[in-house]
Amino acid sequence: MKKSRHNSRSEQNRRSIRAKKKAGGRVRRAQKALHESEERYRELFENSRDAIYVHDLTGRYVSVNRAAETLSGFTRDEILGTHYSNFIAPKHLKNARESFCIKLDAPIETTYEAEIICKNGARKAVEVSSRMIYKDGVAVGVQGTARDITERKRAKEALQTYSRRLLEAQEAERQNIARELHDEIGQILTAVSLNLHSVQKTCQTDACLPNIEESLQVVEDALSRVRELSLELRPSLLDDLGLAAALRWYVGRYTTRSGIVTEIIGDAELGRISHDIEIACFRIIQEALTNTARHSRATRASVIIERTNGHLHLTVTDNGIGFESDKLLFGMASALALGLRGMQERALAVKGQVQITSRPGHGTQVTLNVPVTR
Repeated sequence: MKKSRHNSRSEQNRRSIRAKKKAGGRVRRAQKALHESEERYRELFENSRDAIYVHDLTGRYVSVNRAAETLSGFTRDEILGTHYSNFIAPKHLKNARESFCIKLDAPIETTYEAEIICKNGARKAVEVSSRMIYKDGVAVGVQGTARDITERKRAKEALQTYSRRLLEAQEAERQNIARELHDEIGQILTAVSLNLHSVQKTCQTDACLPNIEESLQVVEDALSRVRELSLELRPSLLDDLGLAAALRWYVGRYTTRSGIVTEIIGDAELGRISHDIEIACFRIIQEALTNTARHSRATRASVIIERTNGHLHLTVTDNGIGFESDKLLFGMASALALGLRGMQERALAVKGQVQITSRPGHGTQVTLNVPVTR
């Protein structure tokens, strides 16, 4: 009996030892896996091409990688314990603070562009993406990346310069053609008209008079068309009186020619602004209204003009059939899409933005926003 109890206890002890060994093995494997995971994270952290940082809720850095040192020129020891405001250009601090407050309110990742101040005083454009770090459901800090976008900015500026020069060349060619039409072709047609009037006065027979009168009418029509083309290519009002006057003139003619009742709403006097901006705005509104006449089947349209806080806002709205703007803009296959792309390129050349909104059966709205200076 005693021997049986002794054997039972021994079996229980062996089972307990085996269970402890298994538990110990699981712990060791978990620790090893955790260690390997930490090593992989550390390797990714240190070898990332983007600057990676962690700062606490007071805004002081507690961890940065080697890329952060390379990007800023500061050593890790110089960065750690320092507030992020010491590295961000003052004009971008508002964006940084707003991003931080947004993450406090909602567990989302925020992204914004800024400039960092390097150790040598130079500034670099970066794109900052960050998210809140939580421990036991409580926010303890912020982890983020800063990507150097200096080359991207340069490429964008180069594209803007190229677009601006291309549009300037186009406008110069338009002006030259308009001048040639008005001065050369117009003068020739005027001379022909004068000669026909002279022949009409000296003609002795009634047989030739109908032909002369018909020829005079043809010349007058041609002169009228030359004037129209000359004005379309380069309205003199745009050069002489500015954007507001040119738009009022154009909208008046547009209503007569298209049959679409169009009105201008808003600032009657904008004052003179940069000539490049005036030309770009006029061409964008011209293209928007031309698209309305060609494609929308609209009966009414409006052009809203506003100038506030250093920005010029122009909005063209119609009550036409509309279209799927997102689909068309991404497809960019039709003539209408090419016109819309042209508007976007003109806006880009003057650092503006064009937004095109439309739905089938709900008309179309083209909104232009451009920073302006006198």
